[in-house]
Amino acid sequence: MPHSLNPPFPRDPYETPLSPSPHIFPETFKITHEGMQAVNFGTLGWFSNKEINLLKNLITLRQKAIAFCEEERGVLKSSYGKPYKIPEILHESWWKKLILIPK
Repeated sequence: MPHSLNPPFPRDPYETPLSPSPHIFPETFKITHEGMQAVNFGTLGWFSNKEINLLKNLITLRQKAIAFCEEERGVLKSSYGKPYKIPEILHESWWKKLILIPK
């Protein structure tokens, strides 16, 4: 895999593990109760309450990566990879005329 698509992490994620017993998620300016209601955590009973609290805390820790509306959406940093360009190959069009079906 090209290095530009596999950037080094700025830190080792194993040095700062998540808490096995997280607190109930703290509401922030960006991550609100209404925003969390919009997140689909699966059907009722799929995750335990402890697992849902862990996911909510993870979302709160990484809140800069979450967009709840189009205005908050951004692009990846150029340090993570260059924008992908789809090459265009010149070719003869394979479009055909429609076959007329009599009524």
